[in-house]
Amino acid sequence: MIVWLGLHSGLDSAEPVSHVSIDWREITAEAHDVSVAATDAQVSIETMGEDPFFWFEMPAIPTSDRDWMLSISYFCPQGVSGIQWRTGRPARADGFVDLPAMAPAEGWTEYVVNLSQLAPEAVRSEGPVAIRLDLGNHAGVKLMVRGVRLRPMNDHELTERREAQRLRREKIELANHIRRYQQKSWDAVVERVRARRDQLIVTGRWLAPASPSDSTPEDSKKNVFLIPRFPESISAERPDSQELKHRYPVEITASGRFSTEVPVDAASELRLPGVRWQLIRLVQAESLAASKPISPARAVDLPVVRDRTTRPVSEVAKGLTCITSRFEPQTLRELGLTHGSVNILLSGLISDSPRPGWVPRRILNRRWWVNEQRLSGVDRNVLTGNAAGMQMAAILLIRPHGELAHPQAVDAGTYAMPDLTTRPAVAAYRAVLHLLAERYGQTKSMHGRIDHWIVHNEVDYGWQWTNMGQQPMEVFMDHYERSMRLVDQAVRTYNPDGRAFISLTHRWNVPDDRPWKTYAPRDMLNWLIRQCELEGDYPWGVAYHPYPESLWRADTWNDTQVTDAFETRLITLKNLTVLDRFLHQDRCRFADGAVRPVLCSEQGFHADVSDAEQLRQQAAALLYAWEKLRQCPSIIAFDYHRPSDHPDEGGLRLGLRGLPTSDDPLGKPKPAWEVYRAIGTAGESDWRQQLSPLWQTPTDDGSP
Repeated sequence: MIVWLGLHSGLDSAEPVSHVSIDWREITAEAHDVSVAATDAQVSIETMGEDPFFWFEMPAIPTSDRDWMLSISYFCPQGVSGIQWRTGRPARADGFVDLPAMAPAEGWTEYVVNLSQLAPEAVRSEGPVAIRLDLGNHAGVKLMVRGVRLRPMNDHELTERREAQRLRREKIELANHIRRYQQKSWDAVVERVRARRDQLIVTGRWLAPASPSDSTPEDSKKNVFLIPRFPESISAERPDSQELKHRYPVEITASGRFSTEVPVDAASELRLPGVRWQLIRLVQAESLAASKPISPARAVDLPVVRDRTTRPVSEVAKGLTCITSRFEPQTLRELGLTHGSVNILLSGLISDSPRPGWVPRRILNRRWWVNEQRLSGVDRNVLTGNAAGMQMAAILLIRPHGELAHPQAVDAGTYAMPDLTTRPAVAAYRAVLHLLAERYGQTKSMHGRIDHWIVHNEVDYGWQWTNMGQQPMEVFMDHYERSMRLVDQAVRTYNPDGRAFISLTHRWNVPDDRPWKTYAPRDMLNWLIRQCELEGDYPWGVAYHPYPESLWRADTWNDTQVTDAFETRLITLKNLTVLDRFLHQDRCRFADGAVRPVLCSEQGFHADVSDAEQLRQQAAALLYAWEKLRQCPSIIAFDYHRPSDHPDEGGLRLGLRGLPTSDDPLGKPKPAWEVYRAIGTAGESDWRQQLSPLWQTPTDDGSP
């Protein structure tokens, strides 16, 4: 990456508070993975590795009644992502602020960041402050910058900020509505929605006593109607006119029960997956504007079939992530694998208009065009796992821009939340889910079979992995749960054994240090459980990622931020039983009392092939993991991440094998490969005897 920067420093003498220019001529002294050359007019920087950054000194900033903006004029055809800002020394690993990406620019463009909002400690300093700027994690990106300065926010930016503040207030208000929806004492409840060939049967009961304002006890039960809530609507908000036009009178019996038949044919939009049903009361007989929801919404109930796998409950399936057709099935069988996962990028799979080479298909009573060429690649990966005897999981991912992505998703995210804000957006998302569910849901499908569907990735770290822009947790989770329910309904339509899973990191109860960007998994699970109590349960599971406390250390038995209490900051393999106990609570179980299944769907242990001690700890960590897994009956599978080291994983070397080469496309096996092969066989005890001293604490007499 090459950077050209203006070199003025201090306050401009003609305009003492109009801007502050910054001198970057001396960044060569403290630059990492970059080559720097400076002239009288500019600085050139070229990144040389995966961790490019440099330090500079930012002068004291004068007081202003407006926010201070970092402004850089740049030229960069490739763009720069992953920019991070750290204020002050020392530079903490978690003390960074994500800056917006520099979009690709083939002409000079201004890059502007509000530092008063993102890094207030930098602009409030009474003296100079040290700044570290990280420039992504790629070498070879060329960037030119001329002039770097801080300036007060201009009038246009001030207007934009006020609009952003208005939107923020709306989000806070919506979050409050959703919170009240979950906490409210409702007048009635819809208990069941059953689908028949030409009708829906909606049953429930009345909960509330008569209001003191009612002239008779029965007045409160008058003008009650049943309406649909479409997938793009939020249950906590008032229904819109399209929902209110489909209203069906409800008769409450003397015993407080009701049963309403809704006539619907097979082509009706009311039969489409994702539609919920809610009771409303028209406060003024025929005034739709005065409608008042009086029950939670309820989804259509699908039959639940218990998982029919023959695996003993006490046995955890040994698995692997990133299964692709580069593996020979025999290699996977020799490793003893019975579970695995593939990534499926949903973006670019379907279109509502013809595209060259795409195949027309009818999905949910509508014509779509399908990218069969892309899907054939997924087929090969799934079939590879199936041929090796593996039960397969799919991780559903969406690009942060383009079709299917939420309109507020930003470049900071690697992947995005789906767009469920409009009816056309929901139709596209629902169609791609049913396309996949049908394709991979048949027992003897020519395309392969998938039983476990992981809904997006690490949603508690949504800003990075399921981006929806900045959102309160309630707003984020309301949207995510509607996505999760759509996945469940698609999957179980074709495969009764199919299950949807929420994807979470090990940050179980970490205080939210990045407001509206990251959330605590425990809070998200509690929210999801409550929503299912209100709107109808379904057999979702948890896809947890119990990485070690530090991804750079395999010795997870030495993790210090873990306890055996539900209040623990992290859940790693060391205290994995906390998650198991949490899900065994009555309130966390599925409606029929079954414990929700857990996939340990992504976790690995760092070990550089050149470090013998790291290799030994990685191998030991696998055995330690299995010791913990066998104490957790809710866990059905452990998918190790990853088969081979990957060059673009920030320097982490998590593979069971080294980096692939032309001579060895899978990479040279590490000791961990042989240990993983031995787990569940007679050879496991030999490895355990060699490696268990690493995590076992000796007693006073010196014995382990």
